[in-house]
Amino acid sequence: MNEKRKLTTKDIVYSGVLAAMCAIATSLKIPFGVGAMVHLGTAFIFTVGICFGGVYAGLAGAIGSAFYDLLMGFSPYTAWSFIIKGTAGFIVGFVAKGVWPAPATSEGSWAWRALIGCVLAAAWTLGGYIVAWWQITGSLATAFANIPSSLMTSGVGVVVAMILSPKLRKTVNR
Repeated sequence: MNEKRKLTTKDIVYSGVLAAMCAIATSLKIPFGVGAMVHLGTAFIFTVGICFGGVYAGLAGAIGSAFYDLLMGFSPYTAWSFIIKGTAGFIVGFVAKGVWPAPATSEGSWAWRALIGCVLAAAWTLGGYIVAWWQITGSLATAFANIPSSLMTSGVGVVVAMILSPKLRKTVNR
């Protein structure tokens, strides 16, 4: 298990840069359905979790996704995104790498942990956004109608993260 440590200035700077990159990745989207979208923000969060661990992915996902919602006029979703995407980032990072960045592990074991972390984070995200859509729109039918776009976004996120992460992990671990 990783040793206990506190956030350093370096951690805060990295988290801020990763959060900004998450907001940018979320803006790379393909509209789908009513108010739904398939975007690369989830892929970014999953990749950060696999490469950097739960704290960085959680902070990047929470701040970046909430900032995107606030800037792009999705303000009713800002608090929801902060909690849902932040927790999803922490989940994938914690399962794949641990709370903080740790030394590299064997190549075979990280891939399974990364995949399991991504699937758990995707399930959390789907459940969280069903509740968010229901509360914001007032319609459970609308919430359920957005399930395919959430699954597509998470599916794209898993595929992109599993393709990018092996190369990025080698660079990060140097």
